[in-house]
Amino acid sequence: MTESPAEGSRDRIARRVTAPSLLLVAGFVDAIAFVYLQANFVSFMSGNTTVLGASSSVGRWADAGMCAGLIALFFLGVTFGSIVNRSMSRPRERLLWMVFGGLTIGAAIAMWEPGVAVDGGVAGAGTVGMLVVAVATGMVNAVFEKDPSMPYGLTYVTGTLVTAARQLADVVVSVRRQPVSAAGRRAWLTSLGMWALLAVGAVIGGLCYRWISLSALWIPAAVLLPMAAVMSAMSGSRTR
Repeated sequence: MTESPAEGSRDRIARRVTAPSLLLVAGFVDAIAFVYLQANFVSFMSGNTTVLGASSSVGRWADAGMCAGLIALFFLGVTFGSIVNRSMSRPRERLLWMVFGGLTIGAAIAMWEPGVAVDGGVAGAGTVGMLVVAVATGMVNAVFEKDPSMPYGLTYVTGTLVTAARQLADVVVSVRRQPVSAAGRRAWLTSLGMWALLAVGAVIGGLCYRWISLSALWIPAAVLLPMAAVMSAMSGSRTR
C-alpha cells in the first residue's frame, strides 16, 4: 500500500520528536550509570569495552565482570529489538513501549534498596536495575534501524561524529566543484546536533542523580510514556 502524503508527514513529525527524545533519554541514563556504577555505562559500549580490557589487565575482575554483563545485556537488547523490526507490524511503536517498560522495570528494581560498596564497586538492587536499563538502551538502537538517515545505532556517538565530519568535508569540497543543496549543507549540523542531544541528556541526568539519586530513573520513563501513547494513537489512526 502506498503511503499518503498525510501519513508521510505524520511519520516525519514523529521521527523529529522521537529521535531527539531518545537521544536525551540515552544520555540521561548513561550519566546515571556512569556515576552510580563508578565509570561503567549502559549505552556507551565502546567505553565499557575499554574498561573491560583495562580492568582485566590489572586484575580488577569485579569491574571486568560488570562491563561484560552490561555489554552482553545491551547486545541482547539490540538483538531483540531487531527481531521485533523483522517480525512484527508497527515495530517502532512496539519498541517504544518495550523501552518504556524496560526503563520502568529498571527504575522499580533500583528502588528496592540502595547499592552498597563492594571491593570498590557497587552491589544491590540498584545495580540489577541498571543491568535491566542496559537492555532497554540496547532496544533504543533498534527503533530507527530501518531509517536510512541513521546508518549507525542511535546511541553510537562515535559514528555520529564521524558522519558529521564526513558531511562537513563534503560541503567543503563541493564549494570548489559543484554546489550542494541547502539540506546537504546543513546535514553535518543535524548529525552534530544528535551528538549534542546525547551530551545535554547526560548533563541533565547527572544533575538529577545528584538531586534525587536513582529515583531519577523514573524521569525518562515518564518522558517516554506519553510519546509511546501518541505514536500508538497516530499509528492506529492510519489503520482505520
